[in-house]
Amino acid sequence: ERVTSAASLAFSRVIAVEREGGEGWSGGETIFEPARPERAPIFGLRRALDHSSAKFWLLAADMPLIPGSLLAWLRSEFERAPSAEMLVPIWNGRPQMLCAGYSAGLKSRVDERIGSGDFRMRSLMTLAAVVMVPEEELRSRWKGEPLMNVNTPEELEQARRIDGDEKAADPSRQ
Repeated sequence: ERVTSAASLAFSRVIAVEREGGEGWSGGETIFEPARPERAPIFGLRRALDHSSAKFWLLAADMPLIPGSLLAWLRSEFERAPSAEMLVPIWNGRPQMLCAGYSAGLKSRVDERIGSGDFRMRSLMTLAAVVMVPEEELRSRWKGEPLMNVNTPEELEQARRIDGDEKAADPSRQ
C-alpha cells in the first residue's frame, strides 16, 4: 500500500503485474504474467512491455520507504532524456533495476534475453541507451534510505526504525 500510494503521487496510472494465478491487486488494475516454470523479475518486465506503448516505470513492491517526490523526480528525468531507453538509479552502489524507467522499444531485446536463458535484468543495460542516476545525486536530495529494498524480517524492522526516525525529524511526514 505504501509503494502504490507513493507511485500514485508520481504517475497518473498504476498497474500491478503479478505471476499467473495471483490474487490481483485490490487497489487497482492487475495484469498477469503468463504461466512459466522459471521465476524472475524479467518476466514481469516483459508483461509490462506487452501493456505499454511508451516509457513506463517498473517499481517493486518491496521498497516501502520510497516517497512519491523521488518517483516524480525520476520520472521527469526520464522524460527529459528523449533518447534514453532506460533510466536506472544507483543505490547502495547497485543499479536498481526494479525501480527504473523502461521504454516500450526494449521488447525485442528483452525477448532475446529470455530466449537465451539470461534472466538478469542488469544484462539489459548493455543493450540499451541507459541514463544512470548517481547515488550521490539521490542522497543529496532525499534523506534516509528511500530506495531500501526490504526482503527479510530484519530489513523490515530496520525500515520501521528508519521510518520512525524520519517522521520524528520531519513532522510533515506523519
